[in-house]
Amino acid sequence: MPETVVLLNPRDLVVDAARRLGLTVVVVLAPGGADPGPVPGLLLHSPWTTDPGGLVARLRELDLPGPVSCFGFGEAGSSVAAVVNERLGWPGTRPGALETFRDKAKLRAAVGDRAGVPVAHAVCDTLAELGRAIAHIGFPCIVKPADGTGSAGVTRLDGPADAAARLAGPELESPHLVEEFLQGTEYSVEAMSSPRGHRILAVTEKATTGAPHFVETGHTLPVDLGAGPAAAVADLVAATLDAAGYHYGVSHTEVMLTGTGPRLIESHGRPGGDRISDMLRLALGEDVFEQSMAVVFGRPTPDGPARRRVAGIRYVTFPGDAPVPEVDVAAIAALPGVVEAHLSATPGARPPSVRQSRDRHGFVVAAGDTREELETHLARAVAAFTRGS
Repeated sequence: MPETVVLLNPRDLVVDAARRLGLTVVVVLAPGGADPGPVPGLLLHSPWTTDPGGLVARLRELDLPGPVSCFGFGEAGSSVAAVVNERLGWPGTRPGALETFRDKAKLRAAVGDRAGVPVAHAVCDTLAELGRAIAHIGFPCIVKPADGTGSAGVTRLDGPADAAARLAGPELESPHLVEEFLQGTEYSVEAMSSPRGHRILAVTEKATTGAPHFVETGHTLPVDLGAGPAAAVADLVAATLDAAGYHYGVSHTEVMLTGTGPRLIESHGRPGGDRISDMLRLALGEDVFEQSMAVVFGRPTPDGPARRRVAGIRYVTFPGDAPVPEVDVAAIAALPGVVEAHLSATPGARPPSVRQSRDRHGFVVAAGDTREELETHLARAVAAFTRGS
């Protein structure tokens, strides 16, 4: 009997992956969800982001044939899919693993000192606790929401003046994490998990705006850390995923490679954002959507990459003292090596200050046979953005 997948607000790439696997497809769109194009199966409309229980009831009534599993590949979608699978007894990741990922302090406690040196941290519910934690951990330190995403609310404190300014703000609305500031190079690690274990797909190099908000401005994959550091990073990622109880599908783990080895920053039971899943496919032929669905249904998955290229994304930032120029996005997307270009800022308006991921002004994705070729493609495209049309 053919397997069935329930896909929550899927991109067209997710629907295409299910089609290649020969799966029966049910697409569920929330209000305002992007149209994934032609759906080779059943299309449902449901406010699943705010009413998971209603979606569970509706899916139960459908009595879908064959083995069934629900998939969502974003932050909200992965969580709701886990709830659906647990309540309906379908295979897949359970909510407990994703709850551990979301609570950064809980994840640190679960990992403990199994691999690498644990990061000094404290969880705070009030400004008074925040002040005591800052004093204990010392400067510099990072303060961020314990369940935050997209660089929202991340602040670096370099001394007493920064701490006083932070403590003079409003009372905390949610638990916050104070952690030591790590010195080193930050990477993300994309992995595919199954009951057999965890396979590292790629290590991704990242660039950020730096202090105080550390918003990501670019990613490149894959990068070679060397045999020793790569093995240590792989051990830390495996220990993290095991501690969370994560055994089905793609994950995105952020680590800092320091002078004393890799240190865990955070991890997520979903694909990396910022088009990292697209770059895995472009550079290495690794389709995380297809593999995630195959793993749940016990289908074979690749043991290694299908090709070896390099892919990257660069975010565009316009100066804040001038209006955003008119940009011919289609012409930029047609440049050599470029596979996608996007403008988020409004032409003619002043661009926002970049304090979190959603503030970024635009981006370009490209691929090349070598890192040098990739950087040439990206630089040409970014320059075309900043010149305008």
